[in-house]
Amino acid sequence: MKRDYYEVLGVSKNADIDEIKKTYRKLAMQYHPDQNPGNKEAEEKFKEAAEAYSVLSDSDKRRKYDQFGHADTGSGGFQFDPNQFADFQDLFGSDIFANLFGGLFGDVFGGRRRSSDGRERGSDLQIELRLPFKDAVFGVDEKEIEIPRLEACGSCSGSGCASGTHPVVCPQCHGSGQVVMRQSFFHVTVPCSRCQGKGKTIQSPCSECRGEGRLQNKSKVRFKIPAGIDSGQRLRLLGEGTAGRSGGGNGDLYIAFNVERDSLYERDGIDLHRILEVPWPLLVLGGDFPVETLYGQENLKIPAGTQGSQKMRIANAGVPRLKGNGRGDLVLHVSVIVPKKLTNEQESSVRQLLESMAPSVKTEEVSLFSKLLSGDKSKKKKKKQ
Repeated sequence: MKRDYYEVLGVSKNADIDEIKKTYRKLAMQYHPDQNPGNKEAEEKFKEAAEAYSVLSDSDKRRKYDQFGHADTGSGGFQFDPNQFADFQDLFGSDIFANLFGGLFGDVFGGRRRSSDGRERGSDLQIELRLPFKDAVFGVDEKEIEIPRLEACGSCSGSGCASGTHPVVCPQCHGSGQVVMRQSFFHVTVPCSRCQGKGKTIQSPCSECRGEGRLQNKSKVRFKIPAGIDSGQRLRLLGEGTAGRSGGGNGDLYIAFNVERDSLYERDGIDLHRILEVPWPLLVLGGDFPVETLYGQENLKIPAGTQGSQKMRIANAGVPRLKGNGRGDLVLHVSVIVPKKLTNEQESSVRQLLESMAPSVKTEEVSLFSKLLSGDKSKKKKKKQ
């Protein structure tokens, strides 16, 4: 899986174009193949930085990348655009640019990766999948979705050639797939316009796909959703993307999850939160209270004198860890249940409790209790009359 472009350049997602240029210039100087002869790791880092810069320095490409990730940047590989000469000369200066980059753009980057016979890997795809809350918590053993994608043509097996024919070597690039553009003191290798960088041309195209080697189809894809997946996370399905050209390998498919909210639970990482309504006498006296969790019923021990704003936890009743063992906790926010109606017997008991508590209340509050009690009693006398 490709690294995040911001991570590659070592800048934040809010970085402006000047910071991006400055950071990329430093990386290009550090990892340039001429500075690191025979160092394949440095060469890969050089290409990776150039690809990241080509996207993040372009406002439109950057906007698409921020929204869709690698799937919509067209970055199956970095392809240098001759129209960017001015940008790179501005970055490094004309003399440094000429000496540093010479004829490397075609040799090092060369557009999308192609094998010597012109095969090209397909593009990655990304789709968003809306997922019910409980499916995200418990996972799904087998999920099936239908996606539109380019697949290898069945008639020509992806070659693009009519039956009995084969591609021929391109007469313009002589099979290299590249041509050299020279201008002033530097030269740049770019994909051949006649064969589109394949190195070969098709003289007798397949009648089904018209030489493309691929056809648009709707395909069913099956996969497993791991327990504990959350919104914003992605699942990578190898080889389930777009078919490559000329028989090249398939790209990958990324499933981006959007988990639905639940009416009872609020998720915070691997912990779950919910409001727990408890009768106030139980909060006063304490005792066991049955609580339904996602994994069955649990008896919650409520200490005497528990306050209405208190939080309590049930361990291991939250969301499974996506990578690892165990689960988070269920955090209960205690809410007091106050009955709207009482029987005469219940009301009498509450009044007795209120009267017994009056002496223990602050002096200024005793008169308030007395007024409340006397006021309620006088109302009842009037009703009886």
